[in-house]
Amino acid sequence: MKENELFTSKAIKLITLIIGLSSIFFMILDNIEMDYYVSQFILPISIILIGFIFLLKKLKLEYNKKAYYFLIPICLILLSYFIIKVDDSNLSLNILITPILLSIFFLSLTSKNYQISNFIKYFFYLLFHKIEDNLKYVTLPFKESKNEKNKNIYNIFIGCIIGIPIATILLMLLSSADMYFSVFVNKIFGSILNSLNIENSIFNIVSFLITFVCLFSVFINILHCKSEEKILKENKRKEINISISSTILIIINFVFVLFLISEISKITVNFLQLPIEYTYAEYAREGFFQLLGVTLINISIIFYYIYKTNALEKNINIRKLLLLLAIFSILLIFNSYYRMFLYINAYKFTVLRLQVILFLTMELILFLLTIKKLVYKVKYNESFVYMMIVLTTYTLNLYLCSEPIIKIINNLI
Repeated sequence: MKENELFTSKAIKLITLIIGLSSIFFMILDNIEMDYYVSQFILPISIILIGFIFLLKKLKLEYNKKAYYFLIPICLILLSYFIIKVDDSNLSLNILITPILLSIFFLSLTSKNYQISNFIKYFFYLLFHKIEDNLKYVTLPFKESKNEKNKNIYNIFIGCIIGIPIATILLMLLSSADMYFSVFVNKIFGSILNSLNIENSIFNIVSFLITFVCLFSVFINILHCKSEEKILKENKRKEINISISSTILIIINFVFVLFLISEISKITVNFLQLPIEYTYAEYAREGFFQLLGVTLINISIIFYYIYKTNALEKNINIRKLLLLLAIFSILLIFNSYYRMFLYINAYKFTVLRLQVILFLTMELILFLLTIKKLVYKVKYNESFVYMMIVLTTYTLNLYLCSEPIIKIINNLI
């Protein structure tokens, strides 16, 4: 769809109205005494969600109905605060993750070409791209109006925006220069300003303007993403040197061969003769989070070669080396499972330990899907599937990883 078909005077009027009302609701929330997390996060996100969906429906820009699946984790995240006592660390993660999910949802809804794998780039595009240029669309209905009265209203509005700040500065300077004039001005405007509670009024106006500018710019950028299909296209795969890549992957796999030999010997014959005091609990705790880091590095390497390069199409040995790396990674995950359950048997579950089990399970599923792709060369919407796995894991973390649930689990084992 071309830009001039999207940014019509009628569409801009509707967008301005809905976002203006949303900004007023935001301003009201700032002045109501209620739970901070509810008033500053849950309700604002809900207002944005409802307002933007309403606008997209009215403007007939819903091109990918499958995007509504993203509403499931978004709603579960928002409702988790009321359903279960969410851990403080998860509350902070909610504030970080939910805006990213919203951007993915709206971009997916308005375009079938949207690539979730590039969500970070699009997230910052929505927030910071051409804010000043986007605001010019607010004046579009007045500029295109054939009614002379509307044009005069627009001109008066612009004149007020420019004239009132200048008049305020002049009043302040003249008041400081002449004491009698200062008293005279205070007599005229003092009672009015006191009745309006000027400090609170200024704060509300500034809050409204900032909210309106941000929401309006974000929504206009969503429309720009629809009209400029080129920014939604997937990046071209890189040409890489096969010899260099093969050497790198052989060296990495050799390191994991050494590590696995060491682990097997440690558990069985113990040829290094570790001290008797070396307990299972110490073995379980030792280097556990480093192993998690290693598996994350491995999956990043594999994803880079699969989705950012053409190495798999050019050379079958690269595919085999990546497959071997994925298998080693799964063995590391089982090693981490073994360590963690030894530790849990000794000291029972905590919130962190249950989170680790969920994270390991997520990694295991991702690696199994990656192996399936490497072996069978299957083609499916991987970015959507991977995102759903990550979101499912995170949602389970919200609802399961809390002290009441941990107490129940510990009582059962």
